[in-house]
Amino acid sequence: MNVSRHTTTHNNSLIVILWGLIFAKCFTLEYFVQVHAVPINSALYIWTLTLTMAAVATFVFLRIKAQGSRFQESLQRNLVIWGTSGIAMLIALVVVFTSQSINPYIIPSLLAVFLSASYLVQGRLNSNLSDTLSGSGWLIGAGILFVQSAVESLILFAFLILGLSVLPVVVQMIRPKQTRQQAGCH
Repeated sequence: MNVSRHTTTHNNSLIVILWGLIFAKCFTLEYFVQVHAVPINSALYIWTLTLTMAAVATFVFLRIKAQGSRFQESLQRNLVIWGTSGIAMLIALVVVFTSQSINPYIIPSLLAVFLSASYLVQGRLNSNLSDTLSGSGWLIGAGILFVQSAVESLILFAFLILGLSVLPVVVQMIRPKQTRQQAGCH
């Protein structure tokens, strides 16, 4: 039973880490495209291609892992939280990109607000201190990004992804492994 829970957590952790790294890469590349005025269509070559391939890989991974009922239970709750957040993010993106009067560099701050809300809700529902701390960090990050609202907000957002979303999950994955190794030595 504990092994099943560990496997479910490990699978969810891998998804969070991989998507976090993907988004950090996309925001970092977008930053360099903007700063160095690289003449490419970043919407197509950075965002669309990367996110399409990642979405397909995630879908295939989830279909393979969805055979276990424990994984499905965990996945359903997280899909509601993060699906709602994703839809809100897409709506915000559409509004910003279709409006001529909104600074597009405000996007990272809007995304940070939605990430904060998602982590805080997930932390509350799962009684998970790490998610609650990440949500609080994202809220502070959103405030900093709102003040920034320039091209530097792209690279700052990439670092926030790594520090507030990827790093805590990596630490959580390493900690149980160390605990098991210590228990095996005794």
